[in-house]
This record gives sequence, structure tokens and C-alpha cells, in this order.
Amino acid sequence: MATLPLRMKAHSEGAQQVAEFLESHPKVTRVIYPGLPSHPGHALARRQMKLFSGMLTFQVKDGGSAAKVFARRLRVIHYAVSLGHHRSLIFYLPTDELLATSFKLNRKQAISYRAYAGDGIFRFSTGLEDPADLIDDLGHCLKKLK
Repeated sequence: MATLPLRMKAHSEGAQQVAEFLESHPKVTRVIYPGLPSHPGHALARRQMKLFSGMLTFQVKDGGSAAKVFARRLRVIHYAVSLGHHRSLIFYLPTDELLATSFKLNRKQAISYRAYAGDGIFRFSTGLEDPADLIDDLGHCLKKLK
């Protein structure tokens, strides 16, 4: 508990840098992070939050294929399902699978979720690594995408 404020600051600062990098990358189609001015809730987040968190989501074209590239080529970031770890973690959530197995949504809710997530989203949990290393790792993988 004594180091929690320092760790949360590092998670948030790293996520901000990663989100800015991803938003500027031509192969990334969308980034969802409250610390970005492009986020629809950014103004509210600025008023209510001191830190914007270490969690973000992003999309690329053909996320399923991209997930395979990330899983094989990431060196610093771990391709795994979890949250709040000292290591950065990434995982792809395909919308069809998620809707079929994880949620019991009615038709209206499913349409709303699909509008939000498209075919799928990457969930990225920023760890305590140097943000430049995270950006290099993601950039290396993004270069491999078609």
C-alpha cells in the first residue's frame, strides 16, 4: 500500500504515452483512453480524475490476424488475460466470441456493444516498464501488419 500512489502514477503516465503513440499510428483505427482529447468523456475525466488509469483499448484492421502477430512477436509486453499487473499485458477480445460466450445481452445491447467494439478490441493494461520500451514493442509488431 505504501507504494500504490507511485505505481498508479507510473501506470497512468505510461498508458498516456502508449495511447498517444497508438492514436498517431496509421495502422491503429481507434484508441479509447480517457486521457486523450479524442475520448468523448475526456472533459469529464479531466474534472473528476487526477490520473487517467493504466487501462486502454485500441483497434486495428483485422484484429484477429493482428492478435496472432502480437502473440508471436511481443518481447516486453505479455500476451495474456489479466489486469493490474506490474507487467504490461495485452489481449484481443473478438466481438463475436465475446457476445456468444461472455454476455447475455438483448439485441439492442448487442448492437450497442458492436457499435463500440466493432469486430473486436485489444485491451491493454500498462505495467511499470519504461513507456519507450512499450512503444517500441508495439511499433515493431504494428510494422508487421498488412
